[in-house]
Order: sequence, then structure tokens, then C-alpha cells
Amino acid sequence: MRALIRILLVSALVWTVSRTVVYLLPGDPVDFLIHESLVNIDPAELRSKMDLDGTPWDRILSAPSGKSLVKQTPLIRMITESLGKSGTLALLTLLLSIPWALALAYIHFRHPDFRRFTHGFAILSASLPLFVIGPLLLRNLPLPNPWLPALTLSFHLSGFWYRAISKKLDGFLPMSPVAGARALGFPENRVFFRALLAPVSGSLLLYFGTQLGTLLNGSLIVEVLFQWRGLGSLLADSILSRDYPVIEACILLATLLTLVSQQLGIWLQNIWEPRKG
Repeated sequence: MRALIRILLVSALVWTVSRTVVYLLPGDPVDFLIHESLVNIDPAELRSKMDLDGTPWDRILSAPSGKSLVKQTPLIRMITESLGKSGTLALLTLLLSIPWALALAYIHFRHPDFRRFTHGFAILSASLPLFVIGPLLLRNLPLPNPWLPALTLSFHLSGFWYRAISKKLDGFLPMSPVAGARALGFPENRVFFRALLAPVSGSLLLYFGTQLGTLLNGSLIVEVLFQWRGLGSLLADSILSRDYPVIEACILLATLLTLVSQQLGIWLQNIWEPRKG
């Protein structure tokens, strides 16, 4: 219950602040539409149809609009379509990056001599910007959407996740039952997954839950680069066109997804590692 109240309070605060900031941004959606349409439109009539009469403070204190100012499309439909696209991209990214990160962690554990290679990969994946990785993959791997943007994100994230996993495993290794499992003759893959990885998976679930909100919100650079019409791309287009209701809806949804995914990570950690007492 406390978590739900916290999510609602934070979301309400973000909504209030974002609504105020968005409506005070410089620029006018009427000017954007007139420029884009390249036809003779009466600005006053267009402003009236878009309910933009009055001062910015009048619009801030008014009831939220259920339609896009620019496209006159219901917000629910726009958000649902974009969230579905971002969800697909997030799912494929997880399917690619988690096995990748676990494979690097297994090499880190099983073959200490290769740790320079795994650490070097982590540094490379973290330091290369997405707008560099994306064009390189786009040129050399003509994969269909959404696999190519998912591969771009997974390459970038797998290094971060490998470092988080390996750091946690190194800290737990001295007190882990790895030596006993090896003495009993268990194979190395079973030693790694059961004796070392499983006991610390609760904190790793918390970490991945936190990252899930970021993935669901969409990566702006990747979505724009590959023309993937997800939530991040929708937010970017809405900011450029000064489509205020869509900007507000995207920011509120991004906040909710981040908070809910964090709480999901805490919930999964508590299930995996129930607290005693």
C-alpha cells in the first residue's frame, strides 16, 4: 500500500511540474502546423480549433486534453501503439542482452585468464555511443526491425549488466558453497548457476527491474535512428511539434513505468530472498 501511495504521489508531482514546464516552452504548435502544411491557413481560426486561446497559465490550469493538438488523434490510441512498439523492443533487448551478460559472467568465473577480455568488452560497450553502434550495425548487419535496434541496445546494456553481475559474484564468492560443490564433483556450469548465481539472483532481479522501466520508456536515440515508432520517438516528435498533451502523457507514462518497474524489482527480490523475522 505504501508503495502504491508513493507511486501516485511522485507521479502527481511529476505531472504538475511537467505540465507547467511544457506549456512554458518557447514555440507555438500553430506556427509548426502552418510551416509543415505549406498551405494558407488562418492562424486565428486554427488556434481556436486547437483550443490554444488564452495565456499559457490558462492552459496550465485547464483540464487535460484527450487528443493530440497536431494530429487530433486520441491520446490513448497513440500511447497504446507506441507502448506496444517499445514493449516489443524491450522484450527483444532482454532476450539478447541477458544471455550475453550471463555468458560473459560465466567466462569471468570459469576462465580468470580471460577477464581482461570480458572487462575490455564491458568498457567498449559502455563507452561507444548508441549513435555510433547503430550505424555500424545498420551497415554491416542488414537485420529486419526490430532485431537491429534490439541488438544495438543489447550490445550497449550487456556490458553494464555483466559488470553488475560479476561484481556481485566476486563479492559473494568467498562465502559461497562453490568449493563444496566442486569437492562433490558437480560440473562447472551447475556450480556457477546453483552455488554462485542463484543465491545472489534476488539483488540482480532488483537491478534488472530498475532497468526494465528504462527499456519500456524506449531509447530515444535508437528509436529515432531506426525509425522505430515507440514511446521515445513519440516524445521526440511531440516536443518538436509542441504537441503539449502528447508530451504530458509521455512524461507521465514514463514516470509510471519507471516507478512500477522499480517496485516490481523489489517485489521479485523479496520473493526470491524472503526476509526472515
